Amino acid sequence: MKKSDRKGFWKGSSILLLSSVLILGIIEDGGTLVQAAEQKSDKILSEQEAIKFAKKWMDVPAGFEYGYGQYVEPYEELRTPYGAWGLYWSHPNQAFITYKIHPVSGRLLGYSYHDEYSRANGAAIMNSKRALEEAMLFLKKVLTPEELSNLSEPEESVNKGIGYYFEFQRVENGIPFKQNWIAVNTRGDGKVLGFKRIWSEGEMPDTTKIISEKKARELLEQNTKPTMHYKRVYSGKDESKYMLVYDYLPTDPQFVDAITGEMIDAKGRLAKPSPIKGLKEMPLVSAPTEGKGMNGVLTLEQAEASAIHFLQTTYPDRLADIYMLDSQPYYVESYDGSQRWEDHHVNFGWLKNGILIGDRDSNFSLFVNPRTGESGYGKEPLAPPVIDDNDKQRVDMATAKKTEQAMKKSLELYYFQPENDVYEDEEPKPRLVYRLSGDGGVVDAHTGKWISYQ
Repeated sequence: MKKSDRKGFWKGSSILLLSSVLILGIIEDGGTLVQAAEQKSDKILSEQEAIKFAKKWMDVPAGFEYGYGQYVEPYEELRTPYGAWGLYWSHPNQAFITYKIHPVSGRLLGYSYHDEYSRANGAAIMNSKRALEEAMLFLKKVLTPEELSNLSEPEESVNKGIGYYFEFQRVENGIPFKQNWIAVNTRGDGKVLGFKRIWSEGEMPDTTKIISEKKARELLEQNTKPTMHYKRVYSGKDESKYMLVYDYLPTDPQFVDAITGEMIDAKGRLAKPSPIKGLKEMPLVSAPTEGKGMNGVLTLEQAEASAIHFLQTTYPDRLADIYMLDSQPYYVESYDGSQRWEDHHVNFGWLKNGILIGDRDSNFSLFVNPRTGESGYGKEPLAPPVIDDNDKQRVDMATAKKTEQAMKKSLELYYFQPENDVYEDEEPKPRLVYRLSGDGGVVDAHTGKWISYQ
């Protein structure tokens, strides 16, 4: 069984080497959102309160003027009960600073500093030791002693045009938390350019109740269920082609909960593979009913029906090749509790001879106006990906699993943060999971042979 190969980087005397500095955060394109939502509260900080917290964490350098603040809503895979306050300061020389502030606690979630030197002249000073020392001083100020003691030694990467990037993985009870980490971007002269924190705050599993490694292996060998589907497989020449393989879809059972023994999918949920909803087998759907302003919007079911009606009437010759994926909500709640209405997205994928094409890039969405009920597709023509495969020979799942397990003999234990369901208000509790690990790859569904990604 693999646990963390590193002891907590900050334990012992190394903590004593650190002194005070303040900061947090890296701001990525699209916005860094709250990853560690605290207990839900109705009290949301005002913009001015968020500014005070930002200055508490790190002084704004002389010459910078406040530009604006914007409340950033949770979105996409980073949904949490909260968004974050995004704050912006700029300098006449075109330098700028951005912060992300937790909207309830005031904690600094993100920080990014940009100027001409940080973008272009960082190569002039490159000192790895100095950069790491300043990163350590920085973390001493912004993290609690407990958090510091639960960080691994950093993985370091270098950008000669900017500086150094240090990423510290979270480790609890000697077990890695793979989706939790702290990153610091530091210039060669020691100036901190950015920080990012991904740190779940939920109640941790009770490690005294972990099932045995033997039991975990038995459950994994018996209950993992890869799905046969078409997938784009890349060769060593950066080329790719669709191949019929056995591999795991997001809803397939592929991990086992180390406490309960239940099978878990890639989202950290109890594995419940969704049946394919092929449009060919669905009854005809009537035209959608028009909504009546903000008080008469479509329901989720009505929006899905509208999208299906659009495809049934517009592309009747394609119905055998289309299936419906899980939908997304058609509105997002704003931080003040009001509903911010948007088009509803209904997602679809493609089939080839009844076998799904499990390539996210080939999926498509219909947009349903929540007030009028009208559906539309933004790209023309609507067509599936071209797949050249006439081989009728296929191996069964038992054969595929035998091949896979021969390549994945190690048993790995780690913490896992489940994804939020689109309708949940609270962040799910972290799970402790086992999985079989080894060579990365998939099973050729025609031959039963292993296709390695190496």
